[in-house]
Amino acid sequence: MDILGLDKIRKISDNTDLDTDIKGLEQIRAEDEGINITGLDSIRGIFTNDFPRISVFAMELMKSAARAKELDTELRQYGASRHRYEFAPVAALSDVRSFEQRHGISLPVPYVEFLTQVGNGGAGPELGLFSLEELELRNFFAHSNRNVTYSLARGEDDYYSYPFAEGGDPFVRSVLSESDWDGAVLELCRLTDTGKNSEYEKRRRRLCSGVLQIAECENSFCPALVCGGDMHGEMIGFSYDLGMPEFTGRSFEDWLLGYFDDVINKFRKT
Repeated sequence: MDILGLDKIRKISDNTDLDTDIKGLEQIRAEDEGINITGLDSIRGIFTNDFPRISVFAMELMKSAARAKELDTELRQYGASRHRYEFAPVAALSDVRSFEQRHGISLPVPYVEFLTQVGNGGAGPELGLFSLEELELRNFFAHSNRNVTYSLARGEDDYYSYPFAEGGDPFVRSVLSESDWDGAVLELCRLTDTGKNSEYEKRRRRLCSGVLQIAECENSFCPALVCGGDMHGEMIGFSYDLGMPEFTGRSFEDWLLGYFDDVINKFRKT
């Protein structure tokens, strides 16, 4: 007797004298019944392997978002009318790893936990956090002749693209001074004036390397996550017009949890 899938489980106990072969996702009470099980051999194994244990950060984040939504019933917080304190369905870990491989970056662990355990975008500072598809749209040049899963990619002439340089540490680092940054931007201006477009693109890639805009905003400085170097995992404000980055000194998890804490404290008092 073959039972395929998780259906007709009762037949196991009803037909213990049969040589039953169960294929799929189950182990019910089979060891002592002489039943041969193939596939994933226990319910515990399914949750351990296919559904990793939710991190403390993810649990705290979902709890905080729910509390913020409970308090801000009229969605008065800036951006709340758009994200409504809700998260998109989670991303598959395989999609996240593919994104990293495609762009040669290593996303910080808490950010991966957010995407795979909380939501693939949604509630957060400003107008909300991007999905993987939106990250592709907002941060990278067109992927012509590349094997990519996303269709939302802008053209190479898009001024707002934040490409990643190949190899090396990000230009954005803890010891970055304002004079270093201004000097690099002035060099870009000089290259523009002299018509050296290819060199300009190369230098600009270097300047923006390792910086990933992760949230929608209407300001000149948008929330960005540093994905390399000695500031890996830290949040900065990054300008579309390449003004000096604003260092927050906060990790991604502190930045995101802090947002919901601020909302809770704000509307708890009203």
